[in-house]
Amino acid sequence: MKKFAVLVMMMVVLILPGGVSALDARSGGEVVISSPVYDDLLASGGSITLNAPVDSAILAGGTIEVNAPVRGDLIAAGGTIRLNSDVGGKIVLAGGSVLVNGSVGTNAIATGGEVTLLPGATVTRDALISGGTVKNEGNVEGTLTVDANRFQDEGRAGTTNVHINQNSGALPAIVVTLSLLFAAGMCILGLVLLKTMPARFFSVTREVRKSPVLKTVIGFIGLLIGIVALAILAITVVGLPLAILAGMVLLIAVLLSTLFVAYTLGEVISTRTAPGSAAWQRYLIGFVILYILFYIPFIGPVILVIAVSLGFGAFLYALHDQWSPIIGSPETE
Repeated sequence: MKKFAVLVMMMVVLILPGGVSALDARSGGEVVISSPVYDDLLASGGSITLNAPVDSAILAGGTIEVNAPVRGDLIAAGGTIRLNSDVGGKIVLAGGSVLVNGSVGTNAIATGGEVTLLPGATVTRDALISGGTVKNEGNVEGTLTVDANRFQDEGRAGTTNVHINQNSGALPAIVVTLSLLFAAGMCILGLVLLKTMPARFFSVTREVRKSPVLKTVIGFIGLLIGIVALAILAITVVGLPLAILAGMVLLIAVLLSTLFVAYTLGEVISTRTAPGSAAWQRYLIGFVILYILFYIPFIGPVILVIAVSLGFGAFLYALHDQWSPIIGSPETE
C-alpha cells in the first residue's frame, strides 16, 4: 500500500484537498447542497447545485453550479460548470462549457469546449487553460497559459503564454462531450463489475497494490508486445481474423484497466478520508479524481499512460495467478 501511495502521489498531489479529515458523499438525479458542509464533499448526479459553504468539493454531473464559497479546493467535471463564488484553494475543472466568475485562492486548471473567465474572476497565482474557445475577461495575477483554437483576451494577466491551434473550433467541443459521455459509461460499467463480479474485480485490484512500479513497466511492455503481435498477425490472410479477435480482447483489457486503478486510488484516499466507506464509494472517489486528472492539459496524457499500463499489468498478473474461475464476495480490506 505504501509503495502504491508513492506512485499515485504524482497523480493527486496537485488536486487532493489539503487537510482532508472527513468525507460527505451524496448522489442522485438532482443534488442540491442547501446547508453548510463542514468537511469534504463528494457529489455526483444529473445536476449539482452548491448553495452553501463547504470545506472542499469533488463534483461530477451533467450541470454543476457553485453559488457558495469553497474553503479549500474545487474539482469538478460535467457538461456545464459555472463557478459563481470564491474558492480558497485551487480549481480543476473539465467540461463542455466552463465559466468562472469568482476568486481563486491559488491556481486554476480548466479544460473544455468553451472556457471563460468572466469579469468577476480573479486567479491569485497561475492559470492553465485549454479548449476550443477560451475567453479571458478576468484577472490572472500570475501566468496565464492558454492552448486553444480561438482565444479572446479582454482581461488582465501578469504574463500570457498562448498557443493557437489551427483545427476547427467545433471539434474540441464535440470531443469533450463524447469523452464525458464515455467517462460516464465507464463509471457505470465499473459499478456493474463491482456488483456482479466482485471477486474477479478485487483479484486485479490486489495486484495493483503489489509492486505498482513493476506492474506499470510490465503493463507498458505488454501493451507494446501485444500491438506488435497484432500487427504481425494482421498482415497474413490466415492471421487477420485472429488479429481482429485478439485486438478486441486487448482493447477490452485496456478499457477495464483504468477501472482497477480508479478503485485502488479511491481506496488509498479513503484510508485518510473515510475508512469505513463502502466499496462503491471508494470506486467513485477514485474514478472521479482519476478521470479529471486525464483532462488536465499536458500532464493528463502522461497520467493516462501510467494508469493504463498499471491496470493492464495488474490484469496480466491476475490472469496468470488465477486462471481458474474465481468465486467469492467482496473482501473487507
